[in-house]
Amino acid sequence: MSITSVLMLGSHRSTLEPLALALVTGRRFDVVGIETDRSRFWAIALDCSADIALVEAGSVDVASVRELLKVCPDMRIMLIGTPGDPQLIDLLVAGADGFFTRGVSPELTVEAVRMFNESGVLLPPPLSRLVLDRLRYLEEHFGAAGLEHPPLGKREALVLRMLTTGATNREIAKSLDVSVSTVKNQVAAVFKKLGASSRSEAVALAFRLRLAEETERR
Repeated sequence: MSITSVLMLGSHRSTLEPLALALVTGRRFDVVGIETDRSRFWAIALDCSADIALVEAGSVDVASVRELLKVCPDMRIMLIGTPGDPQLIDLLVAGADGFFTRGVSPELTVEAVRMFNESGVLLPPPLSRLVLDRLRYLEEHFGAAGLEHPPLGKREALVLRMLTTGATNREIAKSLDVSVSTVKNQVAAVFKKLGASSRSEAVALAFRLRLAEETERR
């Protein structure tokens, strides 16, 4: 069983340490850092030594999320906070792929991290409702008018379609009978053509431009 490395950032170690202990208990996760200081967090993050950054939503802003994913493109960001946080949707659009409510037991949060690690996306209700509302607002007010569809190849379009279903790189590789490394390269190519920095942003753009519907009809 492979071990997933986790880097944590929040305002108080006292709230992060119980979760870190719960994460390492099952030997499925390795916590490589627990930081309350953003500069120290960045020092570790820049080494790209973690698979997942588990971050309290109030500890980052949109610019830092984008910069983190720019320098560490293979790192996935899962936010912890309250669904009513006014910047939460913006953080997700900027590149965070998951969210879970703060204040629940460490055991439940670990289960959420496990689900996030396996699926690549975690948007539990009521946040998923907010995301859908944002997508529909964008479609209603902007639609796809004037937006040029990116020239995706047939395999890239298929990969994008599978991303919209929540499939992981490993699941896509198995379905297409290719290596995980090949899928990572194809996902990176899709991101580049869409101008996306994360899975959630790529999926949002796919639905906004109706690319998911087009790939399904091919």
